[in-house]
Amino acid sequence: MTVSDSAATLPSHSASSAWRWWVCVALLLATLLNYMDRQALSETATELKERYHLHDARYGQVERGFSYAFAVGSILFGWLADRFGPRWLYPVVLLGWSAAGIATTLAAAPQVVAWWEAPGDEPGEGTFRWLLVCRTALGLFEAGHWPCALITARQVLTAQDRPFGNSILQSGASAGAVITPLYVLLVRWLGGSWEVVFWTIGAFGLLWVPLWFTLVRRGDLDGPPPSATPPIPQQPTERFTLVLRRFVVLAIVVTCLSLSWQFIRAWLPKYLKETHHYVPAASAWAVALYYIAADVGCLIMGFVVKVLAARRRVHSARLIGFALGCALTALAAAVPFLGSDFAILVPVLMLVGAGILGLHPIYYALAQDLPPRSMGLLSGVLAALAWLAVGTAQAEIGAYIRATDDYTPGFVVAGGAPLAAFVAIGLLWKPTK
Repeated sequence: MTVSDSAATLPSHSASSAWRWWVCVALLLATLLNYMDRQALSETATELKERYHLHDARYGQVERGFSYAFAVGSILFGWLADRFGPRWLYPVVLLGWSAAGIATTLAAAPQVVAWWEAPGDEPGEGTFRWLLVCRTALGLFEAGHWPCALITARQVLTAQDRPFGNSILQSGASAGAVITPLYVLLVRWLGGSWEVVFWTIGAFGLLWVPLWFTLVRRGDLDGPPPSATPPIPQQPTERFTLVLRRFVVLAIVVTCLSLSWQFIRAWLPKYLKETHHYVPAASAWAVALYYIAADVGCLIMGFVVKVLAARRRVHSARLIGFALGCALTALAAAVPFLGSDFAILVPVLMLVGAGILGLHPIYYALAQDLPPRSMGLLSGVLAALAWLAVGTAQAEIGAYIRATDDYTPGFVVAGGAPLAAFVAIGLLWKPTK
């Protein structure tokens, strides 16, 4: 079913605001599962490198496969979300990425490895190919989470509440990234292998589906959102110009934010272990602290923008919040020069995490100003553009790090990219009254 773009009221059984926020909690849990499945590889990559020859160039290629599949899935599932709505599509994509995570464990099966190898291959080629297939499938289905989540948030929240609701949704990313390294430590302490990490996280995803259907019933996400999206001009030329301008700005913003966030997500555990020689426990705690700070920063930023929006124009509130996030994220450029001291390096990383994840709910709020009838598809195309850029960058970064053992360019780009996004919003975004 197609979502209407006219103003209206909340779904019938949700007159109480409590229901809206419980739905946001369900979105948080879905994001948490999304990131736990995603982070499982980066947290076990050093072990896989040692046991199965998953060297840095191969790791970068696996990340590229994930990214390119995410790009395709963003467009596909964005279109499907516009056409059919998220109530049934959301469980389908979540079950799909959970199955891909569980299937990853077969990379250790001799029969699977032999099937994917060819005579004369370098060591570990069979395992690498299977990982590439599974992570590509994971990226495809994980892409469906975002159009489903953003449409759901738009359908249940007012325009003023969306930045904070988006921050709750996005905070699941950092929560999953906090839990994953600690969960990996627990599995290892109990004597479990890396395979246990993958299949148990995938199995957790199965429990989310009944929760979703309990909260979101037939018709709850149909019809118009509870408050109108800022008006889009009806004159065709003016309408096209405004939507195109917004699309270009959003493409710049999401690409810049993705380059920052995804570089640190994919490479931080390896950087700490292999450059600074942190033992697994120290690395796990450093990564956990980074994501805890990111979670807190995301929630605080959403709340700050919500409060500012009640006192001034919504666009001004977003710009102020974005500037604060950019200032914190810029500290990433200094990370390679801080040395290995946990007490210095990790607090700076925490500030970086708070900044970069705090920018995401503002981006989502901007994307929710796109025409509602095609928001899923347009946001999917935006995500596809970003993931194509990320996939290319990850492969190049992997090859560069393998050749030089130097992470500096990646951290410099991570720190500086959001500044370009801020300039694009400030100069090109044209808010409607």
